[in-house]
Amino acid sequence: MAVALQERIDKLKVKAGLLTERYDLLRQGKLAADERIEELTRQLDAARREISDLHRQVEYLRVASVAVPDHRDVEKARTFISGLVREIDNCITRLTQ
Repeated sequence: MAVALQERIDKLKVKAGLLTERYDLLRQGKLAADERIEELTRQLDAARREISDLHRQVEYLRVASVAVPDHRDVEKARTFISGLVREIDNCITRLTQ
């Protein structure tokens, strides 16, 4: 009876040792996974900041392209303003007569 009890105790020790080893492996794997998650989260945050900056730059470029007219727009505006000035001169001439 004492031999059977000792054998059971030995088997339990072996199983407990295996469980401890497996637990340690799982714990190490979880720590590695947590570190990887942290790294990926940092990368994601950096990518989001970069995307935000790029969106802002695109918006600035859109505004700049609207604010700076091209040559044709300038010529149209000059022609329009010249026409208005001529009409104003005609009105002034008629009023003074």
